[in-house]
Amino acid sequence: NEKEKMTPREESTQTDQSLAVTGSLSSLKLTDVLKFISSLLLPLTLGVFTVIITVQQHEVAKQQREQDQRSSELQREQERHLNDERYKNDRLDTYIKEMGKLLEKHNGSIISSDVGITLARVKTLNVFRQLDPQRTVRVIRFLYEAKQLTDTQENRSLDLSTAELFDIDFRNSSVNKKKLNSLSLTMILNLPS
Repeated sequence: NEKEKMTPREESTQTDQSLAVTGSLSSLKLTDVLKFISSLLLPLTLGVFTVIITVQQHEVAKQQREQDQRSSELQREQERHLNDERYKNDRLDTYIKEMGKLLEKHNGSIISSDVGITLARVKTLNVFRQLDPQRTVRVIRFLYEAKQLTDTQENRSLDLSTAELFDIDFRNSSVNKKKLNSLSLTMILNLPS
């Protein structure tokens, strides 16, 4: 029991020393804690910054992928459209060449030959199914100019019955600035879409 043997002055001095040691420990601990926190602050800030940048980069990459997909879809659609247009133009050109040969072979009147008229009918009905309305009008104009669609006493018209012609517009159609007079398109089916 040393405490019991100490004088009040000694006790006071010892208490002051104890408080001083505790205070220095507290201040030392606070200093160490502040140093520790400050040493963590930079890596923590860099970590948060890295996470934010990474998330933004992922978002930008996602948007870029979506834009690339849309661009690719648009390009494929344009290519399909161009291929479809080429196909229809090729079909129209082939039809006109083949019909021109038939007309030459039959001296301008396919209708005078049973084989010629059958071939012309089949080719024409087939090409109508493959072409759009604008090109179909061009086929009809070609046949009209070749006098295969004019129904007169001397010449009967090419039979186009069962042809399904949709969205055909003749309002602005003329041949050599003349209207399509005596054009015969009887028995053509024009059913609503």
